[in-house]
Amino acid sequence: MKKLNLLMILFAAIFFASCSGDDSVDRSDVTVDISGLERLDSGAEYQAWLVTNTNLVSLGRFTDVNFPKTFQALTGQVNDAEGFVLSIEPGNDPSSEISQSIILSGDFVGNAATVDVTDTFGSYTTASGQFVLQTPTDDVATNENSGLYWYVPSTGQPGLKLPTLPSGWKYEGWVTLQGASGDVNVSTGKFTNVNNADEFATFSSSINDGPDFPGEDFVNISLLSQLYGITTAPNLLGRRAFITIEPSPDNDETKPFVLRPLTGTITEEAGSAVTNKMQINTASFPVGRVTKD
Repeated sequence: MKKLNLLMILFAAIFFASCSGDDSVDRSDVTVDISGLERLDSGAEYQAWLVTNTNLVSLGRFTDVNFPKTFQALTGQVNDAEGFVLSIEPGNDPSSEISQSIILSGDFVGNAATVDVTDTFGSYTTASGQFVLQTPTDDVATNENSGLYWYVPSTGQPGLKLPTLPSGWKYEGWVTLQGASGDVNVSTGKFTNVNNADEFATFSSSINDGPDFPGEDFVNISLLSQLYGITTAPNLLGRRAFITIEPSPDNDETKPFVLRPLTGTITEEAGSAVTNKMQINTASFPVGRVTKD
């Protein structure tokens, strides 16, 4: 009799443990399908989140951009989710909190959500850009095609019209130059205000101050040679200039990020009364669809 009771108790313990385990792993799938992202380097990771009421539920991190991806969360959390967010998290980040660098988001309508950059960055439909070639930081008159600044000299007004970025992001200017091993994208500096100089002047001369607008003189030949094998002041005519939106902190200071709202080809040389114009490039922004399965 005692043996039978012990067997019954053991069976009951296994049964209830099994039931309890089923409850704890009652999970549902969330499928994420995004186009237009680039792989992150330097240890940085994308992190997917569900927005449930005012809470965030992490679905997991990833670096590769092979989609679709399927994540799992507790069924109750999936059912209650009102939205989806994708963030960029710094490398070796031990924090369980979301960073300020949110790149994609969207609300669920039924079991599906379209996710894009609109909630984070707003609309770029009225964005515009124009710039001139000049090298005001040195006293050399023969290299004016080697510098670029985003402003309009005739009016003294900024050449960029861009939405104000939220915390966790900065704009950055770039020019594609001919390096020793082919084309290379070289930064003109990061900025958050189009009415002020950017954070970078490493390739400029220190003889004179530059305009109080984003831009750069590419006249520091020693550094250009060291980094890119460029041994003479580059002529920017015919080259490409563009603006990116960069996560802050930046996971890779040497490469432009995938978000490139404005781009243009340099066709007007220094001294021209016509500024170089840029085109809106938001069709390249990442976009995706998230479904509760």
